[in-house]
Amino acid sequence: MLKLIKTVATAATFAALSWSTASAQAIEKTDITIGLPLNTSTLLPIYVADAQGFFKEEGINVKIVAFKGGTELVRGMVAGSVDIGVGAFSEALLGVESGQGVKIFYGGFNMAVFDWYAVPSIKTLDEAKGKRFGISTFGSSTDFLTRYALATKGINPKSDVQIVQGGGSVPRLAAMEAGQLDVNIFATPEKFMAADRGMNLILQQKSIAPDFPFHCFYAREDFIKNDPNAIKAVLRGFAKAVRWAKSHKDESVKLLAQKLGLEETYLSRGYDDFIDEIFEDGRLASDAGMKAFWDIGIMNGTYKEPMPADKYWVGTFHDTYNEWKP
Repeated sequence: MLKLIKTVATAATFAALSWSTASAQAIEKTDITIGLPLNTSTLLPIYVADAQGFFKEEGINVKIVAFKGGTELVRGMVAGSVDIGVGAFSEALLGVESGQGVKIFYGGFNMAVFDWYAVPSIKTLDEAKGKRFGISTFGSSTDFLTRYALATKGINPKSDVQIVQGGGSVPRLAAMEAGQLDVNIFATPEKFMAADRGMNLILQQKSIAPDFPFHCFYAREDFIKNDPNAIKAVLRGFAKAVRWAKSHKDESVKLLAQKLGLEETYLSRGYDDFIDEIFEDGRLASDAGMKAFWDIGIMNGTYKEPMPADKYWVGTFHDTYNEWKP
């Protein structure tokens, strides 16, 4: 019996080692550069996969590089310095439309995390008519989303309010306290900072659509075609990280605090705000969420109509998720 047990154990170990070796050999490229548009809390699974060694477990060496915005990230990808980008859906589409062969191949970040806060004297959206609405810059996602949200609520963004560009979230919050802005669009964690300073929540993005295509994975078509096992290794690491993050809140918050230099109190509330809207299987947003995205783009003149999915989306990895998931 002991001899039989040893024989079975040896065979099992050999099989595991053989599978591991074969798996490693199947990975076309083991050194992968992942580009981020910037460091932000909603990219938590990428940080977790790196910090917990989940990418290494899958046989790849990942270098994470944060750029100064999505446009620079797309340029880096086109130039060949980035293998995979993880950033805003809208920014990935810039790469798609550039004619440089960029495609989105995975979703999973379907967050509707933007809210609008007003100064204490304004308690409802109706009371915000004629007031100054802060955005980061004209032509930004905060600009387009604010205009769309107002329009869906029966407020003309051109005539009923004044849209003012005020830079980043923290400077705009300071401008509210100084009496220079009346309403601002904030995401996690700045919206909680606004609430703690007495600002009133008057509109939520989730009242427009239940979810939204926030971040996504994208790459050049030649990389997607020639290195599918390398991509699966990255996505397996991502899936493990999503599971870990969802079951280790305190450790996740501490990791974000180290990465971003923000207070754990706000990061903890932000974690609760978005963690259930991250999906390891890479799904895109719901039909309602995708419709809201395209409607915003059509309203601001970026698109004339919704882009056909086959122009921007490679669904192979999502469709076969159950075959390769960890």
